[in-house]
Amino acid sequence: MMLTLLISGPKQPGNDIDVYLEPLIDDLKSLWDGIGGVYDAHNGEYFTLRAALMWTINDFPAYGNLSGCVVKGYKACPICGDDTPSHRLKNGHKICYIGHRKWLPINHPYRRQRAAFNAKPEYGTHPEPLTGEEVLHMVEDGDRVCWKKKSIFFDLEYWKYLPVRHVLDVMHIEKNVCDSIIGTLLEIPGKNKDGIAARLDLLNMGVKTDLQPEYGERRTRLPPGPWNLSRAEKREVCNSFYGMKVPEGYSSNIKNLVSLQDSRLLGLKSHDCHTLMQQLLPVAIRSVLEKPASLIIEIISIQLHSLFQGHLRSLLILQIRDVRSCSHPRRSPWPVLRAFDSSFMPSSFSCGRSRVRGRIKLELQPI
Repeated sequence: MMLTLLISGPKQPGNDIDVYLEPLIDDLKSLWDGIGGVYDAHNGEYFTLRAALMWTINDFPAYGNLSGCVVKGYKACPICGDDTPSHRLKNGHKICYIGHRKWLPINHPYRRQRAAFNAKPEYGTHPEPLTGEEVLHMVEDGDRVCWKKKSIFFDLEYWKYLPVRHVLDVMHIEKNVCDSIIGTLLEIPGKNKDGIAARLDLLNMGVKTDLQPEYGERRTRLPPGPWNLSRAEKREVCNSFYGMKVPEGYSSNIKNLVSLQDSRLLGLKSHDCHTLMQQLLPVAIRSVLEKPASLIIEIISIQLHSLFQGHLRSLLILQIRDVRSCSHPRRSPWPVLRAFDSSFMPSSFSCGRSRVRGRIKLELQPI
C-alpha cells in the first residue's frame, strides 16, 4: 500500500514537518503492535492486522527534512558525510561535488587522469553507507555535523534496522538532469550551466584551460566546448523535436513545447522530460553533437531507461544484500558518470542537482 501525504498551505513546513507526521507515527505504532478483530471477508474469519513502513519516497530537499540529514553546504552527501569531496567555485558562487572517482575500481584509468577532472589523481576508496543504528547513535550523541535533527521516524522501533529508509524519486532526478542538459545544449537562460563564470572556474581548477574566455575590446568570446551547438545546429535540434510524432497517450505533443523562433523547449513537465531523456533526446542530438558528449548522453539515457524497466527493483534488492553489487559493468553507472564529469562543466555537479552521482547513487544505495 502506498500512503500519500499532502500538506496544505502557502509554504512548505521544512524541518517542522514532524508536527504533521506525529499522527501518522502514532498510527504506524498501533499497526506495528497489531490491531485485533479485523474481519477477513474472503476467508470469513477475524485476524490481527499488522503493518510496517518500508521507506519514504521524496525529492532531495524533502529527504533532508524527513531524515534530518544536511542537504546543502560542504558536507551535504548522506553517504560521504564528513568526508564529502566538496569544492566551492569562486566565480560561480556555488559548491560542487566532483570527487566521484573513488567509486570506480581501484585500477580504473579515470583515477589517474588529472586534466579531465579536478587536476588531481584519485586514490581514495568509497565510504560505506551508515546503518540506521549508526545514524541514530550519531544524532543522539550530539555528533550533528551532517545531521540537523533526529528524524521522527526513529520513534518507530523497527526503523533503525531497515537497510533502506529513504528513496529519492527518480522522476525528480530525471527532470533535473533533463532540464540542465537541454538548457546547456540550447543555451536557455536560467538553465544554462555554461558561461564566463563557469569557464573561469575551470581555469582556477587547472582543467580544460583551452576553454578559458578570450577578452576583446568590445566583447568576451567563449571558445566552443563539446557541449556547444551553433545556431544552425540548435535550429536543427528544435526542428527534430518539432517534427516528432508519438502514439496517442505516450507523452505530450512535443510540437507544442518547441519554440522555433528562440530555439528553445518551453514548459517541460516531468513526463515530458521522462520521454525526452529516454527516447527522443539521443535521437535529436546524434547528428549535431560531438561524439564523446553525444555518446555519454545516450548511455545516460540507457541507464535511466533501465531504472524504469525493472532494474531498479533488482538493483535495490542487490544493494540491500551488498552495497558493492553494482560493480557489474552493465549495471554500474559509475564509468558513465565519470565520463559525464570529464566532458561537462563542474558547475553541473551541485548537491541539489548533482546530475548523476548524488541522485542516482542515492537511488541505488541504501541510506
